[in-house]
Amino acid sequence: MIRLHCLHAHPSNISYIDDAFYDTGFDLHHIVDSSFMERAKQDPAFDLEQQQTYAINRLMQEGEADLVLLTCTQYIAALGEQQHLFKQPIVSIDEPLFEQICEREGPLQLVFSNPDTVEGTMKRLSSYVKERGKQLKAEVVVLEDVFHLCLNGDIQAYHERIMEQLRQSVKQQHGDICVMQLSMVHAAKQVEQETGVSIIHPLSPLKPFVYQKITALKE
Repeated sequence: MIRLHCLHAHPSNISYIDDAFYDTGFDLHHIVDSSFMERAKQDPAFDLEQQQTYAINRLMQEGEADLVLLTCTQYIAALGEQQHLFKQPIVSIDEPLFEQICEREGPLQLVFSNPDTVEGTMKRLSSYVKERGKQLKAEVVVLEDVFHLCLNGDIQAYHERIMEQLRQSVKQQHGDICVMQLSMVHAAKQVEQETGVSIIHPLSPLKPFVYQKITALKE
């Protein structure tokens, strides 16, 4: 049985991954590491170099996993290009999303609910797109004063705020819409059902991408 370890910064992400992989037969293990986010926000001395060391040391503890999935975008940014240090694949939640974005043509509206993740995610996305010889036509939309609702457990209010923005984005018709964080998936699916307009989100390409990694391990 495939052991898939999932590292989260907040427990609200667990249900999304459980739903995505419920029919795979994978042995899922969830690890919630909220201390990383707390230190990154509160400790000025916890710079990018220290964050990377922290992330590497933490992931070294998951030696029993066949594959490790990171759902925290700030954790992903801290790790950088250090996946080669680990014996098993380290999959970032947004890597398959970046791949899907590269396949799209025309303008995109990239929607974030956590301003702290924008800079790191866009830097990695721009690098990903450039390496593949693609061009990115994207408008970044950042929802201010929203993510605290998720962190405080007011999930319904959080979803409502995101749905308001997505409905507005659908009306504006400025190209395809993509939500950039896992915590936004529920709201994206709700607006899809309401409007009939497809919204790209991190879960849609994730399972096939993980299967590709697992298949490569067996070969």
